[in-house]
Amino acid sequence: MNPLAGRGVTPIGTWISADGRMRVRIEPDGGFEELHTDTGRTYRGTYRVDGTRIHFRDPETGYEGSGEFRADGVMYADGVEFRRE
Repeated sequence: MNPLAGRGVTPIGTWISADGRMRVRIEPDGGFEELHTDTGRTYRGTYRVDGTRIHFRDPETGYEGSGEFRADGVMYADGVEFRRE
């Protein structure tokens, strides 16, 4: 059973931070790309979904992050609120 399906949320797609400075693209193949438009920094790696939580890992930089999909369609990750593009 997919707990996100009951919330009407799928992680796949592009998510934009409320201030527009961060974009996270979540791919169906288990990959992600996170772009910080204010610094130009990009993270690329893999993600996994565990219940309503998502975990990101960029093996090249060592970046690891996590977030949660809320019932209102928001992804809250590392203290930042994201909405689907």
